[in-house]
Amino acid sequence: MVALLVILTIVLALAVDSFVLARQRRTASVEALQPIVAMKVPQPPQGVFLDAAHTWLRITSDGRLRVGIDDFLAEAVGQIDKVDVPAQGTTIERGSPLFTLTVKGRKLVIPSPASGTVMSANDKAMRDPSAVVRDPYGSGWVASIWTRDHHAAIAPLRIGAAATHFLREELHRLADFMVPSRTMAHVPVMADGGLPGKGSAASLDDASWDTFSREFVNAPAQTPIA
Repeated sequence: MVALLVILTIVLALAVDSFVLARQRRTASVEALQPIVAMKVPQPPQGVFLDAAHTWLRITSDGRLRVGIDDFLAEAVGQIDKVDVPAQGTTIERGSPLFTLTVKGRKLVIPSPASGTVMSANDKAMRDPSAVVRDPYGSGWVASIWTRDHHAAIAPLRIGAAATHFLREELHRLADFMVPSRTMAHVPVMADGGLPGKGSAASLDDASWDTFSREFVNAPAQTPIA
């Protein structure tokens, strides 16, 4: 009788294990079938100056510099949970931190494209950080700063065709970066080796995220070659 109970217990345990494994396989298959949405090809609007650290600025009618992230970075992170901007009156140097994005619990420190004084933060972006991804050049702008020298502010930045070319080169660079970084199946890289998936950077492990931040956002400032 005892032997029979032992045998039945073993059979039941094997049946449960088989059920769990089959369910895991089905779940993995469903996840694998989820479509990967490719990053949109960057297209900065006219009148926007781009920095190599993936911020942009536009000179407003009152002379302020309105600043946000470009569409390449917005597509790469895919979602933003929180935006933090220094207090009004804070003095900022070009290349020093201007605002911080929280993406899936991790911080991405965004350097300022120009030197100046923080004048305001965009209340809409503070309340609804998804606007920074959804409309990065419009309602998703992040902060405005005042500078005494507008010429010096825009001199090292790209505009027009040069800005578009730079962002598209960055898209290809990200695709190359993602291939060795894809250590887990959930990192959304296009199966055919094409464009990275939207939000691909946010899916990186912590070490690769730090490398992405360092190589694409916090690299030393460069002056474009005319």
